[in-house]
Amino acid sequence: MNCPHCSTVNPEYAESCSRCGTPMPVLGSETVQMVDTTALAPGSDFGPRYRIEALLGQGGMGRVYKAYDKDLDRLVAIKVVRQGMMGEADALKRFKQELLLASKISHKNILRIHDMGEVGDVKFISMAYVEGQDLHQILQETPKLPFARMVKFATQLAEALAAAHAEGVVHRDLKPQNILLNKDDQIFVSDFGLAKSFEQGAVAMTRTGAFLGTPRYMSPEQVEGKPADQRSDIYSFGLILYEMSTGDVPFTGESTLKVMYQRIQEKPKSPKLLNPSLPPWFVRIIMRCLEKDPTARYQSAYEILADLQGAKSTASISRTVQIQIPEFSQHRWVWPVVGVAGLLILALAIPSARHLILGIGSKSSSSFSGVPPLSEGKFVAVLPFRVLGDAESLDYVAEGLNEALSAKLFQLKDLRLASDTAVAKVSDKDPLPKIARALGVNLIVQGMLQGNADKMRIIVNLEDVADGKRMWSQEFSGVAKDLMTIEDQVSSQLIAALPVKATDEELARAAARPTENEDADDLYLRGRQALKGPERVKAAESAIGYFQQAVQKDPAFALAYTGLADASLLMYTNKKDTFWAQKALGAAQRAEQLKEDLPEVHFSLGSVYQQTGKFSEAIAELKRGLQLAPNSDSGYVRLGTAYMQNGQKEEAIAAYKKAIEVNPYYWVLHLELGTAYFSTGENEKALDELKRVTELEPDNVTGWNNLANVYERMGRYPDSIPAYQKSIELSPTWLGYCNLGYVYTVLKQYPQAIEALEKSVQLGPNQEACVGNLADAYRYSGQKDKAKAAYEKAIALAYQDLQVNPRSTMALGDLAEYYAKKGEAARGMEFIQRARVIDKEDVELMSTQAVVESLSNKPAEALRTLRDVLAKGYPVREVESNPEFESLQSRPDFQALIKQYDHSAK
Repeated sequence: MNCPHCSTVNPEYAESCSRCGTPMPVLGSETVQMVDTTALAPGSDFGPRYRIEALLGQGGMGRVYKAYDKDLDRLVAIKVVRQGMMGEADALKRFKQELLLASKISHKNILRIHDMGEVGDVKFISMAYVEGQDLHQILQETPKLPFARMVKFATQLAEALAAAHAEGVVHRDLKPQNILLNKDDQIFVSDFGLAKSFEQGAVAMTRTGAFLGTPRYMSPEQVEGKPADQRSDIYSFGLILYEMSTGDVPFTGESTLKVMYQRIQEKPKSPKLLNPSLPPWFVRIIMRCLEKDPTARYQSAYEILADLQGAKSTASISRTVQIQIPEFSQHRWVWPVVGVAGLLILALAIPSARHLILGIGSKSSSSFSGVPPLSEGKFVAVLPFRVLGDAESLDYVAEGLNEALSAKLFQLKDLRLASDTAVAKVSDKDPLPKIARALGVNLIVQGMLQGNADKMRIIVNLEDVADGKRMWSQEFSGVAKDLMTIEDQVSSQLIAALPVKATDEELARAAARPTENEDADDLYLRGRQALKGPERVKAAESAIGYFQQAVQKDPAFALAYTGLADASLLMYTNKKDTFWAQKALGAAQRAEQLKEDLPEVHFSLGSVYQQTGKFSEAIAELKRGLQLAPNSDSGYVRLGTAYMQNGQKEEAIAAYKKAIEVNPYYWVLHLELGTAYFSTGENEKALDELKRVTELEPDNVTGWNNLANVYERMGRYPDSIPAYQKSIELSPTWLGYCNLGYVYTVLKQYPQAIEALEKSVQLGPNQEACVGNLADAYRYSGQKDKAKAAYEKAIALAYQDLQVNPRSTMALGDLAEYYAKKGEAARGMEFIQRARVIDKEDVELMSTQAVVESLSNKPAEALRTLRDVLAKGYPVREVESNPEFESLQSRPDFQALIKQYDHSAK
């Protein structure tokens, strides 16, 4: 039978054309005619409840209408059976099949079925109405989809298949006509009329000889009449990907039978031949879906999702690793700092500058460079498990799996495990090589959970990122209440798959459970999940409730006490109420009494001491934790921070060096050591470490910004410029332009300074520091009117900050300087005196006071203040390069002062 649209020859009983998908007419005894006893006219009523709006489509089996549900005041889609196509019993059976199977799957990408009914002799199904097109219509308009849109469709479709297969449902007729899209490009898979459960098997033909399925999208086993399982849907999925990529399916011919024969006998040609722009990783996904042998295909849709998220990619859509860091400010300079384990290292400060800590990221890269080879060590990261399905009941289960696997892998001395804090700062949607470089690892464990608490499936993969291959993959199933058993199963098989040889002692430690009470373990995991809530106080309160219930279930559960300590400490840091500090200390000490050989216990106790200012006690506990966990790079960083806070800078540097020895490829550790060197004035060593950061993460904005800061500290302004320019190239923000403009100003390259600072203010019009810097550049270049206007805007912005916090010394100091530079020195002096009353020791405020005194033509007072500033360690070069002190530079007493404190000249 010829298609009425494209004339392709199709089997007699085909419901739609194998090439273009056009519905085929039904074959009668003598002539071809459409049976239209169920044709419904727009505007007519369909029973008492529905009013027909429009015909949406028709096929060999029936028609689909847009209708208005008068009872529920909503639009719906109604599918009615075409009488005469087959026996009514068969049609009714298939309608019931669609209703039952589709209604048991709850997923955002599967079309919701409302009800089944009958009007007169017409059977129908009502379902959700989707305003938009189906994928077939979209491909008719745009045969080759843009890559980003194609990946978006592929991901949603894979998620829908994963949800269906998890319920034991195989679609068996997946095709573009059954994939609906709304105006936001959200996918809805429809038409489960041919679906079968796994247990039922599959029947390839009806009694009339018509194939169940659409020949254009059938799997080889369907063509051969063999049983079809979830891998048949995966083959159809591959054909759809192929068509979205190239505009056509891989097998074509003058007859449907020939196309079917090709599918059984031949390997499809690569889609890259038709679309050379396709990245290799995406081509590999398509070709694996289209393997003739079902055992060679993906075995589940979860595996496809993993690869779509970057498991096999070496080049993907550009994304950004977001590192979230709190913010704080002082005057004029802007620089970023990264902290580990929630501890901020404030070392790279340029004293005369405004310090604003921001989250800075990295652009993606397709290279494997920076990933350590396995021959140099086994560095592993456990990424957060992805949840598909009931997030409310599975998120904490995923958290538990992550924590359990990390704890068990931590026992293996030949492994170096990336800390949870470090892992939390990267995006699991980035390509694996990029994640590996960011964390300094070569092995990555990732997984997915699907279903709900009563029925869940878990896929766990071990990826060798250094060689770009998957080392191990396994599927597990069970219920949330059996999580401890599942954790044991996953960890034992994962450890066996790792390229390390674990000793019997290590295996025994890894097999140990923190509690044998499953209810207590469940409550503990819920507490850890609650602790990550966005509202810190509410999150801590909720977590405390879970942890308290956990210790009631098992009073010997040491980890639950560490959770109680962590949550109480969070309450203390937010409320500054000593009650919570004491509660945190008591819980951590109780954990130590219960399980003295648990490193987490000592790290928790160390954190309590550190946050409450007991640095010596914190150091002792952190050292004890590191004796039990000598491979914890984050532990050494925390120890280094405690040493720094206790004034033991040499010991701090030694601790940071030890962290790098444990994991030499993690760039953040080099940044930490660089900040420590910077704080001790060892600029050359700081420079070496920050150069290492840019080598390990060449597309990391933080590294380039801090490298530029060191150059500036050393007075190497020309060297700082290309570093700031590199940071702008990677992330063109107001921050980078503001820093670059400041350097140009110091170098008296005012046209370049103004250009950069105007760009900064354009990107961040309410950033007071940048407006103030621009005012300075205007003033130094002789543009008095522009300078005055910019100072007035900066003053207005500073007043806004002062309204929020009337005791903000930063805002008071800024106002003092702006007024003095604007020619109102007396008002400037009023503001700086107010600020100094609040904080007498801040060297930034002292420096500002010297500026105001100099602009007030009080050289003796300015020199006296500068002597106090330099005595407190303020950089000499900052004083020398500040244009506001030019009137002092010819004075012998100024020259003597500089010579006295310029240690680099000695």
